[in-house]
Amino acid sequence: MNTLNLEKYFERIHFTGTPELSMEVLKAIHQLHPKHIPFENIDSYTGTVPSLNLEDVFKKLVTESRGGYCYEQNLLLSEVLKHLGFNVKLQLGRVVWGRQEDSVAAQTHLLLIVDFGGEKYIADCGFGTATLTAPILLNEEEPQQTPNGIFKVSHKEETYTLWMLKEQWFPVYRFILEHVEPIDLTISNWYLSTHPDSHFKNKLILSKVDENARYTYTDHVLNIRSDQGEKESISIENDMQLYEILMNTFGLKENAVEALKSKAEV
Repeated sequence: MNTLNLEKYFERIHFTGTPELSMEVLKAIHQLHPKHIPFENIDSYTGTVPSLNLEDVFKKLVTESRGGYCYEQNLLLSEVLKHLGFNVKLQLGRVVWGRQEDSVAAQTHLLLIVDFGGEKYIADCGFGTATLTAPILLNEEEPQQTPNGIFKVSHKEETYTLWMLKEQWFPVYRFILEHVEPIDLTISNWYLSTHPDSHFKNKLILSKVDENARYTYTDHVLNIRSDQGEKESISIENDMQLYEILMNTFGLKENAVEALKSKAEV
């Protein structure tokens, strides 16, 4: 990623600080990224396998002001952090959100491990409704406060599990620290966007988080959960309402609407 592209990325996420190798910058980027680049799976939902080529990811999420899912979001974040001098490693996780911690799950989620100041941190702007808005310490089992919720990391033998507090503790995903090859991402990306049973192929999922609330759309319902725990559910009854929240709630543009319309016209 060159300096010009980095400037475009900072414009996209409204970052106005000094780009430097510091925890303050890491925290700022991590909070702004999921606020301004929403989670969305329009491509896989409409029958397109999202490209993981970095130039394509940058064009889609930054230049074209689209969103994306975990592979796109965290590949972009990884490149930005590497350009700033952070030590970043890709990591695949097994999603257990809404299930038991030890449920059988494939390695289909991409997260990042950032080494900084002698500590390892989980950085993840791509989990949708439970995405982090701050890096959290990997080897710290006490609850950790973020701008949007409390998380913790448990550690059993080689396995780490990320948990989110929402009335009670819910497991988000688990993972083992191991090297990830690009082909691993290609296979997982292909599975999620093409397999008949994949919810990314069968359901439209949109998510965004800002300093006030988490916003999630799926199954024709827009859920808004404030940081105080209050929840509002709004039924989306037709395409026009859907297109309105796409742009007004999730900050997408007409190109995202047109991409979504392509499925309705098939």
